[in-house]
Amino acid sequence: MSNLAVGPAYAIDGPLPRPPEYRLLSVPGVLQAGGREMNGVSVWGYPCDTPSLWDPCFSDGTFGTKLDTSTSPSASFFPFAAYLPFTCSTITANPAEFKRRAERVIEATISHAVEQALAHGVTGSSNPYFGDGNLDALGSGALDPNYALAYLEDAIGGTGRQGMIHATPGIVSAWGFEKLKTNGELRTANGTLVVSGSGYRGAAPASEQAPAAGEDWAFATGPVQVFIEDGPMPTISEFVDREDNTATYRAEKFVVAEWDTCLQAGALISWGSAA
Repeated sequence: MSNLAVGPAYAIDGPLPRPPEYRLLSVPGVLQAGGREMNGVSVWGYPCDTPSLWDPCFSDGTFGTKLDTSTSPSASFFPFAAYLPFTCSTITANPAEFKRRAERVIEATISHAVEQALAHGVTGSSNPYFGDGNLDALGSGALDPNYALAYLEDAIGGTGRQGMIHATPGIVSAWGFEKLKTNGELRTANGTLVVSGSGYRGAAPASEQAPAAGEDWAFATGPVQVFIEDGPMPTISEFVDREDNTATYRAEKFVVAEWDTCLQAGALISWGSAA
């Protein structure tokens, strides 16, 4: 016997927002415990070079010339705010519920915001970002996903150290698990960490070809570090408008996201059709 009844629909809570599995902030070592970083940071990077070679038995012996220069980047990164507003009528819901729901969503999606800032930049900010004018564009035009992965891996290989690949979910799907292995994280056959970041979608580098439908840029960098602090926590009286009985609560977080800028390479990839 059914329990069908006539009347107003019964209100239930929707499914909880959950963060994507292979987002940037899920990568071990990316999310750091913060402190004074919210004042902004100047990143003193390790030398970008690989070792040079020298033959001690050469005719000049110990007087042979050795290089005495190296590249040690120093980039500055300043905090940006990621916020999510939620507006509703206080007649239909308790304002405390607005706060809970907005905060639950920003917790699930904050990695998207960090990825977006790193790939697209933040309007008005001087922070370096993957697609800025220092990008080393790999290949020519929109590449086949397999060729592009090889280009990105080779760019990382040129540093002589581990790196990271930042790609959109569409690109990661095109690579598939025959190219990537997972044990709680995505890695290439070379062991390179791969981030599947929704915030990278639509990134259009400053001086390169913008992606068309079925295309996206993927980036190769060194390790990324992210520091996050909660924003201000207003009281209910501060976000309720008593004139019209509406409330707007803004869940907010402050973020500093940085990498040493030694490696900043990218490839435009056609994942939606054959390149």
